[in-house]
Amino acid sequence: MDGGSFKSTTAVPEAIAPLLAPGMKEVLAAEAALSANDPPDAIRPPVHEAEAYWSVGAPEPVEIEDGTYTNAAGDAMALRIYRGRSDRPQPALLYIHGGGWCTGSIGLNDPATRALAVESGRTVISITYRLAPENPFPAGPDDCLAALSWVRANADAIGVLPDAIAVGGASAGANLALVTALRAGRGVFDGLVLFYGVFGADQNTDSYREFGDAGPGLTRSRMRALFNWYDPQGWRVFEPRIAPMLANLSGLPPAILIAAGIDVLRSDSEAMHAMMTEAGVDSRLAVVPGVHHGFINRGRHLP
Repeated sequence: MDGGSFKSTTAVPEAIAPLLAPGMKEVLAAEAALSANDPPDAIRPPVHEAEAYWSVGAPEPVEIEDGTYTNAAGDAMALRIYRGRSDRPQPALLYIHGGGWCTGSIGLNDPATRALAVESGRTVISITYRLAPENPFPAGPDDCLAALSWVRANADAIGVLPDAIAVGGASAGANLALVTALRAGRGVFDGLVLFYGVFGADQNTDSYREFGDAGPGLTRSRMRALFNWYDPQGWRVFEPRIAPMLANLSGLPPAILIAAGIDVLRSDSEAMHAMMTEAGVDSRLAVVPGVHHGFINRGRHLP
């Protein structure tokens, strides 16, 4: 789930091949080569050279700074600050990486966070959090809320505006971003940026039926395993902190949802957009055709 470090399905069904966007064949070939030696059933396969490979050609922010924040357990967790402009203070984007709550890293999401900083002008604060299965729910969302508290308390030192913070992420990171916004309360964030998020636990949606077994990319079986590692108690059927489709969405800040056209989670974004709109949230949805889950970090090959 946008972690970039698990063996995805790179075979392309005959019916899907004509739908691929320019560059997607090269993306799939690179993903297959980079993961060729990964253990097929590993929760967290080695990253190998994937971070370096996908960062080639990524935009260059004005400044990149590594640091730490204090998570919900009182431990130091890594973060990386990307400044798209030299003048301070700037609005901020708290960014949460994907990886199915079990894998992923700041480095594997570096191409997207670089681009977000350069193109938005916001200071992007990309965080890590405790991963399942060693640290299942609610460790991840609790850490994300702690990261928000740290950013607000250290806004002056970071050089960001404490009242102009958006939150975003990709895949499981989009899930955690939305959960963080719901838990933080009205008026804390000024925006949501959600890339191909997992927002519910239903694996019988239109997009799951289209791509769940054949691929390419994220599959139903991989998604089921990730859910079981993150939520071994099965609380996702009633817990909005795991499945935010179950939450009261009213009062959320304006939201941008960006989905991949060839992705089992496309229907989650479509449904969340409809639910937000019904709840009175200013929500915009873009479905990018011909690309699969994780595409925002594949700019080396995708236009």
